[in-house]
Amino acid sequence: MALSDRSFLLHVRLASDHPELLKGLDVWLQLGLISDSQVRLICREYCACTLPLQTAHEPVEVTNNIQQRLVKVTPAPSTSPQPEPLPEKEPGFVTSMVQSLMAELSVRWLLFLGMFLVVVSSGLLAGSQWDRFPAAGQYGVLFAYTLSFFGASFWAGKQSSLSLTATALLVVTQLLIPVNFWAIDGFKLWQSGTDVIFAVIASVILTMITILIGNSRLFVANLPNVNLRRLQILGLSYLHSGWSIPGFPLVAVYIGMIGTSLLTVYQMRYKPHENSKQTTAQINLPVSVIIYSLLLLLFRAIFVVGIDITLLGLAIGICGWLAGWLSMRDSDNIQSTGWQFAGATLLFIGWGVSVITHPVQALAVSGLSLWYFWRRLELYSYNLDYAAVFTIGLQANWLLWRIIPASVRSNILVIVTSVTNNHEWVLLSLGLFPYLIGMIAVTEYLRTSNKLGVAKFGEAINLCFGVILASISFHYPVIRSLNLLLNTLTLAILTKRRSVAALLVYLTHISAILTLCSFINWRLPTLQTEYWAVILLVLMVAEWLYSVGEGIWRRSALHIGYALAIVSFALLWSDTSYIYSSYPQQDKWGLTWLSVPITLTAISSRTEATRRPIITVSSVLAVGLSQFLTLVVPQVRVISLAVATVLMIINTNFLLKQVEFAIVTVGFALMFESALLWDVARFNLHGLDAWLLVGAINVFSLWLIRALLLRRDAINRVSTLYAAAFQKWALLLCGAELLMLTVHSVLVYSGVAQAGILYLVATAITTGAILFRTWRQHTNRGFYGIGLGLELIVAEALAFSGKTTIKIAVANIALGLTAQLFGEWWKRRHRLEQLPHSFHVLPIIYAAFSVILRFNTFSSWTGLFTFGVAVIVIGVGRRYNSLKPLLYVGLIGVAISLYEMLFYQMLQQKGGYYGDGLIAMSALGAIILYIYRILSPWLTEFLHLTQLEVTAIAHFHWVWSSSLLLMAIATPININRFIGLATGTFLARYAIFQGRGATSTREEEVAKEIWVYLGLIQAITLVILLRDLPIARLFTQELLAWDAAICCIGAYFIYILPWKSLGWSRKPWRNAAYVLPLLVLSLTWSQVYPVTILITACFYIFLAKLGNTFRLTYLSLILVNWALMRWFYDWHLTDGLWYVTVFGLSLLYIAQFDPEIKLPQSKTGRHTLRMIGSGIISGYALIFHQDTTIIPATLSLVAIFAGLALRIRAFLYVGTATFLITGIYQLVILSLRYAFVKWIIGLCVGIILISIAANFETRREQLNAVVRSTSDAFENWD
Repeated sequence: MALSDRSFLLHVRLASDHPELLKGLDVWLQLGLISDSQVRLICREYCACTLPLQTAHEPVEVTNNIQQRLVKVTPAPSTSPQPEPLPEKEPGFVTSMVQSLMAELSVRWLLFLGMFLVVVSSGLLAGSQWDRFPAAGQYGVLFAYTLSFFGASFWAGKQSSLSLTATALLVVTQLLIPVNFWAIDGFKLWQSGTDVIFAVIASVILTMITILIGNSRLFVANLPNVNLRRLQILGLSYLHSGWSIPGFPLVAVYIGMIGTSLLTVYQMRYKPHENSKQTTAQINLPVSVIIYSLLLLLFRAIFVVGIDITLLGLAIGICGWLAGWLSMRDSDNIQSTGWQFAGATLLFIGWGVSVITHPVQALAVSGLSLWYFWRRLELYSYNLDYAAVFTIGLQANWLLWRIIPASVRSNILVIVTSVTNNHEWVLLSLGLFPYLIGMIAVTEYLRTSNKLGVAKFGEAINLCFGVILASISFHYPVIRSLNLLLNTLTLAILTKRRSVAALLVYLTHISAILTLCSFINWRLPTLQTEYWAVILLVLMVAEWLYSVGEGIWRRSALHIGYALAIVSFALLWSDTSYIYSSYPQQDKWGLTWLSVPITLTAISSRTEATRRPIITVSSVLAVGLSQFLTLVVPQVRVISLAVATVLMIINTNFLLKQVEFAIVTVGFALMFESALLWDVARFNLHGLDAWLLVGAINVFSLWLIRALLLRRDAINRVSTLYAAAFQKWALLLCGAELLMLTVHSVLVYSGVAQAGILYLVATAITTGAILFRTWRQHTNRGFYGIGLGLELIVAEALAFSGKTTIKIAVANIALGLTAQLFGEWWKRRHRLEQLPHSFHVLPIIYAAFSVILRFNTFSSWTGLFTFGVAVIVIGVGRRYNSLKPLLYVGLIGVAISLYEMLFYQMLQQKGGYYGDGLIAMSALGAIILYIYRILSPWLTEFLHLTQLEVTAIAHFHWVWSSSLLLMAIATPININRFIGLATGTFLARYAIFQGRGATSTREEEVAKEIWVYLGLIQAITLVILLRDLPIARLFTQELLAWDAAICCIGAYFIYILPWKSLGWSRKPWRNAAYVLPLLVLSLTWSQVYPVTILITACFYIFLAKLGNTFRLTYLSLILVNWALMRWFYDWHLTDGLWYVTVFGLSLLYIAQFDPEIKLPQSKTGRHTLRMIGSGIISGYALIFHQDTTIIPATLSLVAIFAGLALRIRAFLYVGTATFLITGIYQLVILSLRYAFVKWIIGLCVGIILISIAANFETRREQLNAVVRSTSDAFENWD
């Protein structure tokens, strides 16, 4: 059979429920295009579904038609309800894996692996004996391989079920043909007589094989001009001949590249009519072979022959261009991304290897690259492609410059530099401008082609490039001015073409301004910054005067005026900064910047209403900024602040009647007043106290003027605005005044400052101003201010008699009590249900401040001091329920005062340890706890507390006392041991009896159980206090190793007592019985006997049987493992396998006996536990006992036979895996010791893989049946 008649692989994707599918298969079967077994396989895999259970069937009709070859089962008519269909059984994991291995992709992959192993292993096997063969014999190995693959593909092509194998072998044969010609030339078979005959015969045979493969359907399908394709493949193979001739390898590479490109272009562009119905616009298998042959030529030339790679830049670029051209032949073909990337990579490599030494080749490659990316830009409109075109074109300018002879280049540079008197590289600013014009033309073309996205991207790149060109000439006025002039003209032309483009208008406007400034700098290079600021301000005024009206140009003039104002400010600020560093100086240039707010105020009145607010706000901001330029210059600042005040009055009264502007106006007026006092009245000669007095008078005056403005007969819109502004400034100044007076008081009592009468007067005036403001309108803020004023008055007055903080602390307690009582009187006086919160906060602040002031004082009366603070807090906290947190804080303060008195008395005593003090504190806490329990009726009435809250407070003291007792137990104790025992007994009894009693809800029951737990824990900790008594020494010394066993007896009685009838819940006591032996065992673990551990384990087994709780035996399992490991250690069994086996058997015990895991629905979990348990044992033996082999082999056989006998999958899997890994490991060891055996094994494995792939392809049906039956059998195992 000819190769052209071989079967080919056809992929067809159809819906399995297509109504004409079976009819179509029947037609193919009658035409002989498909076999009966293939029809059955297709129908079984894709056309079968689960059938419902039936009671009767009609006879099966069998005909020659393929539709009747499939058995049709029709249910008999019946009125009974139809049973539910059986659910389709999902295949197991192993079954799915084997079915996946039989899929087409898996077969191809196994074929590739098999062929790779065969080639590599046989090559290495032959390489070990290579020196024994002549050149013809060495080539004969490769020739024999090629013929073997061709013969195998010829045989596989006759088998209808081995189409994939035949295809793979055919492709490998075609790829080996150019390698054969390379080998013929490389072994120099053309130079000796006998070898020439062999070379000729091999060449003829290889040519015939190429022709036969070219005639096969694999290469003929979907291809025009088959003869040209065949000629290209043969020509590229023949070009490997004659490489021993000097210079011919380079010629051969370029012949291959250029010839292939020309033939491909000719075939695709000029002969499409030969097979118009065939697809030509894709990179198919023949084209892939051609590209492979080209790359093989390059590889041999570069890496074998050693041709200078810089000479092959154009060849590599042509190869990349060809791949890109083929992949983009059709604009609708977007599936060749990989080939396009490969083409771009080759183009870059070709450019990179030749750009340094061969600029002409690099320029040619750049031209190919420009075509490639321009074509992509036309097809896909990607921004990245435009960036590539821009970059390639830019570097092409550099390459063109390099191509010019060096002498010509130097003459050009000398002439241009002599004319412009600049450096050479600065000329790039003008030299590359034509390229920028060209790219602008490209973006205009893209815009007219409706590629708006990439056009906008290109315009952004062009703009950045233009900015870079301008920045190059930044320090060279002549070139800079010419460049900016050219930019302005270019932008003007573009703006005229697109008049609606706002960005172009702005760019043109800005460029014109920059050009004017550049020419001024060119002609007047020594202008100072002040004159530049004036020039910019003149331009700004002109721009803003022009901006009055409508239109994009006028709007741009307004915005550019803003920019000019900012730049002029920066220039003036650079001079003003020197004034700040060397104050005072006389510099009046800052007054020129007042033209900015004046101009803005002027044009805002002539501007339309929509833009007026923005301009007016800008005027206000400009007024503020102008002060930074004049504020530090004496006399000048008075003028500046006067102008600012007038402008703000105009803006507020006539343009924007808003309270914010009124606030700014009043602020400037106050600053103007301060400037007059400082510069004119020479108030700077007075001290801080005089300024504070002025500030207090200002505060009072502002609130007084506000009251006058809000009179009913004078109220209007403007007066309302200024009244609000006076209020804001009065508040601000009042706050600043109080802050500064507070700081002064702190400094006075710190010894830094002195008290003064003006400070006291300023404080009194400020407090009086606050009283005046809050006389008719009561506010919390006003009361806070009055409170702070009274505090400052007291502090200033007391400073005259001595600077001691204790006096202020006592005064603050008095102020706090007074404020608290005043709040009670105010509430009754005005009959209020709710007091302002300032009446709650002020007493607390006074109390807290008094605590802070006496913080470092500790004496016999400080406890009473703390008690007074607590009384203030309690008095505030008892007012409302929302203030109860303060009540709790006050109660804590009472306790702290008692502890403070206790501390003082303890410090007066001698002797005792740290633990004795803690016990004393714990006893005091227990006494307070008892007092709360006794006085709870009176406390609930006076303090407005509920019984539950009193109980919570008592519980808090229990927690506190218990914590102190625990800390005391952990520290040395001398004299208070029995007091500690009594206190601990009281606290433990309190906790345990809190857990006694009937409950109605689950939450109450849980709470009582927690109390029992706490009491038991506290009782256990009391044992530590008994450690020095004789009874305790018996258990801590003589019976220490048996304590856990003895504790089991006590735990048994705790477990069986009738706690329910005694009033307690049974759960905490039983849990205590569970925990006590473990607790004792953990404390005596280093001295315990293994027998004691086993006794404890038996105790837990007994509890598990008694309470029917199987999982309690897990504790016994852990204890048994512990005892066994202790015995292993005592018997010097140091091998880790003993300990791993104990752990693995424990997991197997859980999997075998746990009641929940034994359930049928827990089959997966049971299997997982068995896998882990047996895997740990076998895996440890496999890793650490591999050299002996006998241990892992024995364990694997035991696991295998256990799995087969008990029908347990886990044992069978683990045992089989261990056995196989052990065998493979030994085989690897053998191959590492003997190299010849290694390559024999590799050859055998490759052959086995090919055989497996072939069997998967031909025997899918039988293998599927075997795998399914095996999987079903394993599903019945445990």
